[in-house]
Amino acid sequence: MALTLYCEMINLARAQERRRHMTAELSKAGISAKFFPAFDYKENGAEAMLEHCRATGPWGPFHTNNMAITISHAQVWERFLETGDDLCLVMEDDVFLSPELSDWLNDLSWWPQNADIVKLERWDSPSLKVLMQQAVGRHKGRSIQRILSRHVGAAGYILTRKAARQFLAQKPFNITIDNLLFNFNASPAARRMQVYQVAPALIVQGNEPPDQAVNTGVRLRPKGLSLISQKLKRAYYEIAYPLPIIFQALTGKAKLAQIPYEPYAESQTSASPKD
Repeated sequence: MALTLYCEMINLARAQERRRHMTAELSKAGISAKFFPAFDYKENGAEAMLEHCRATGPWGPFHTNNMAITISHAQVWERFLETGDDLCLVMEDDVFLSPELSDWLNDLSWWPQNADIVKLERWDSPSLKVLMQQAVGRHKGRSIQRILSRHVGAAGYILTRKAARQFLAQKPFNITIDNLLFNFNASPAARRMQVYQVAPALIVQGNEPPDQAVNTGVRLRPKGLSLISQKLKRAYYEIAYPLPIIFQALTGKAKLAQIPYEPYAESQTSASPKD
């Protein structure tokens, strides 16, 4: 039986220009997505946010904007679980979409049998490398590889019903959405997931209409000992991989790779391994 897909794009009700901009981007990519008002910190006070999130997390204060976007993703998962669909594509409203994305969504035969999440996005950092196993499959010129190290960014991913339930069970959340999903050292739920990456990626952030940045609230930056503690914890989470993961890296069963974004697969058909 063919897998069915629920698709939603996260967008604040007050960000109408971003919605129009993304509606055009979705149309160019040949796909459609549902829009529901995202959780807005301006419409919901601190008390409402703390029903879903903790005030502090592994790295200190859980910032207002990070709480709001994490809650918004969780609300998408809840709506998805109310449907009968097998998989859920979640996107944020500032993305470029490959024109080939519709081909991937219309034919889900590529979906790895044991996958909990497949990340379609490339985090837009020129220096980031991700530890990945060899491809378990290829589809329309792109590879599908299991990722073993942090690859943050939550602007484009597909997850299963099981994964949605397990992430929702983490409430109240104490970590940003991208770390909750894709930081295996910092997120107990992520450690239980089989996470795969499409490479080259089909989605990348950075597509905002001119002069339409959304005010996402004030960030409280730690100082003094709190800042030192935050930096030490972040450093720990960057290196504290279990021995089986380290063994795969040392034996060549997994390799560090930069993940490009390519609108068309023929321009680059796999992630670039580190020599």
